[in-house]
Amino acid sequence: MTDEELVRRMQRGDMQAFDELYERYKDDAYRVACLITGNRADGEDLTQEAFVTAARSIGSLKDGSKFRPWLLRTLSRAAWKYCRKAGRETPVAEFFETGESESALSAVLRTDEQRQLYEALYTLDEKRRTVVVLYYFDDLPVKEIARTLGVTEGTVKSRLFSARRHLRQALTAKEGKPKEAATNG
Repeated sequence: MTDEELVRRMQRGDMQAFDELYERYKDDAYRVACLITGNRADGEDLTQEAFVTAARSIGSLKDGSKFRPWLLRTLSRAAWKYCRKAGRETPVAEFFETGESESALSAVLRTDEQRQLYEALYTLDEKRRTVVVLYYFDDLPVKEIARTLGVTEGTVKSRLFSARRHLRQALTAKEGKPKEAATNG
């Protein structure tokens, strides 16, 4: 069943359709929320909030085929707001813990190089971090990111360019190389 059909059913009050949409997109939403906030518990809370918001305002969604970008836009805005409000350093180390409750995400993030990348990722502001997450972790094209975030494609490209430059500088600085070397390559 397509997103459009599920959204139509949901707009008519069918909560089973909501359950299907939740199952379809909960992992994507959780990954985006965790990568923006840098915290699993906050990611889980924000994911749940985004789905609650979606359920409450589903009537305003005119094109049901755009449910995923609409949901991710709601989620990323809530995550930005949370990050600004929290105004604290991101606990990246949380993603590298091991244990019985280890998620697929934490299994992917175990190596030292990946740890450095994620630490650098969390030095980005929320808007650039969100674009990087959607582009590199969710494999969304620039056009869909622009639609999801409600910005122009040029804005997405600019944020990606700026984020790449910042990440390159942060990673080369960690390696002990001068920052000038990061901008020449």
